[in-house]
Amino acid sequence: MISPTTLAALAVVALVGYLIGSISSGYLVGRIYRNVDLRSVGSGSTGATNTFRTLGTGAGLLVAVLDIVKGSLAVVFAQIVFPDVTGTRPIAEAVAAVCVVAGHCWPATLRGRGGRGVATGFGALLFVATPAWASAVAFFALALALTRMVSVGSLAAVVGALAGYLLFSATGWLTFNWATLAFIVVAGAVVFIRHRANIDRIIRGVEPRVGGT
Repeated sequence: MISPTTLAALAVVALVGYLIGSISSGYLVGRIYRNVDLRSVGSGSTGATNTFRTLGTGAGLLVAVLDIVKGSLAVVFAQIVFPDVTGTRPIAEAVAAVCVVAGHCWPATLRGRGGRGVATGFGALLFVATPAWASAVAFFALALALTRMVSVGSLAAVVGALAGYLLFSATGWLTFNWATLAFIVVAGAVVFIRHRANIDRIIRGVEPRVGGT
């Protein structure tokens, strides 16, 4: 049974995570860099990929880094609030991670029009389950190299995170926790939902590729 105090602390972690996620790196960089609202150009996403295609490599990399930092900060805040590793800390990490991804994808500051959640999810996963993060990055890089489609790499990263977490838990590299698994599944589902248009274009063979069409 979780105490009312713990529930209140989890609520704070959730709120802070969502608010951190709602700080749109892409929107801010677009406005500062060229006074461009990324919601009105390209795919309409405020994430790193649309920034890269609209504003160039430097701006895209900056947004990717900032979005990764957002995910990391939310989880680190949860770890500070819940310092006991053996207690409810994994639940707090999972709550923070899901909420920061939700905030990035559906920010209150931009009327719910945000990014796809990939970079922010990477940042959260890095501090929740580092070995699974490594497998997610590996799957992303491999899929991107084979297809030259960022969207395929992003979807592959979700598969890599889940497969990596289950594998590393089974081999003892990670301590299995249902809350962590729930974060990977829920955040992964969000990423897939946010990529519905991309998946449709992939099926039709018209999804843009890096370095060409």
